[in-house]
This record gives sequence, structure tokens and C-alpha cells, in this order.
Amino acid sequence: MTTEQGHPATNGKAVAPPPGDAPRGVQGWALRNGVERALRVQQPLVSGHIANIRRKHPTATPAEVITALGKQYQVAVTVTGGAGGALAIIPALGTIASLATASAEALAALNAAVLYTLAVAEVHAMPTDDPERRRALVLGVVVGETGQAVVRKMTGKTGDWAQVVTDTLPLAKLGPLNSGLTRWFLKRFLVRQGSLALGRALPLGIGLVIGAVGNYVTAKAVIRSAEHAFGAPPAQWP
Repeated sequence: MTTEQGHPATNGKAVAPPPGDAPRGVQGWALRNGVERALRVQQPLVSGHIANIRRKHPTATPAEVITALGKQYQVAVTVTGGAGGALAIIPALGTIASLATASAEALAALNAAVLYTLAVAEVHAMPTDDPERRRALVLGVVVGETGQAVVRKMTGKTGDWAQVVTDTLPLAKLGPLNSGLTRWFLKRFLVRQGSLALGRALPLGIGLVIGAVGNYVTAKAVIRSAEHAFGAPPAQWP
């Protein structure tokens, strides 16, 4: 039995097919380093990011802060995607410049997704100090539905799985979980960002729209994935 997407199903639930080999060579190396750097660099920024929102909105509830985090994330990546597409408007050199900046824009979007996910974890008072648990949490959210399927297989939870990953999942399971999530992330990231890069390079302002809308849609997907992973926000601050 298969799902509509052609994936095998078990008891009516889609199960992710094996991801196969992750991208190798320079691209694979660069992406792995990009992920590790994003996880390392964004972690110290989380508390200040949340504090900044709470200073502006002192009475904001955890749910309202998470909503604000999502809006900031969407704005950041939408502007980044639109900026790359805007370069393509420039006659002759625009398309080349847009393609040349594609990697930087992709990494900027990745960093924004990592900061958003870790900030939501902070609001939920979930620990993210351990590098392996932090990696599993972020990749599980960013990879999307496929990541959810991989996490579900390891944790046995269909939703609200973030607490298990950050707190109680045995270390023996974290290694295989991170390996699977990393393979999926690298393959999907290359395909998605490659498509967006080509779209952003289109001239006559088309690239601007594709870049902005493409990044916005991707951010919406990450936010939905985070809602599924974390569950309902806390009713009040600890």
C-alpha cells in the first residue's frame, strides 16, 4: 500500500522512504559545515532575541511571543529572497549576480530557520545546550514532513515530539536519528534552494517575486512543522 505521494504507508500513516546517499563533494561538505555553524552561532542569540520582543511587548504571553518570532522569521527570509531576485532586474549583469549570491541567501535562510526553532524551544523552556539534541530538534523541524516521519519512527510520537528529543530520547538513538535527518536535509535543501536560485535569477522583476514568495512559503512550512513538533505554547512564563 502506498500514499498519494507514492510513499509506503503503515496503518494509514506515511513512512519516509530511505533517503539514500547524501550529497557528497564540495556541496555536501559546505552544507554540513553550514548546518553546524548555524547551530553553533545562533544558539547564543536566542535569549536576546526573545528578550528584545518581550521588551517591546512586556505583557506578551508565550503564545504571542512565538507568533512574533514567526512573523520576524518570515519577514527576514522574504526580504532576503526578494533581494536576490531584485539583482536580476539589472540589465546584463543582474542574472549572473543573482546566481552568484544564491549560496549566501540560502545560508541566511538556514540561519533564520535555526534561530526561529531554537527561540521557540526557549519559550517552551526546552533545553538545547546539548549539540546532538539541538541538531535533532532543528533538523526535525526544518526538514518538514519527512523529518517528522523520521522522528516519529525513533520516538514513537506522532506530535509534540520536541520534548522527547531535547530531554528523554536515549543517546543511542540520537546518532541514527541525526544521520537520517542530515541526509534528508542535505538532499531537500539542495533541490529546494537550487530551484529558488534559478527562479530568483529570472529578469524583469519575476525573480524578485519568486525569491520573496518562495522563501515566504518555505518559512510558513517551517512554522507549521514547529507547531507540530512543540505542541501548544505554555499558558504562562515559568
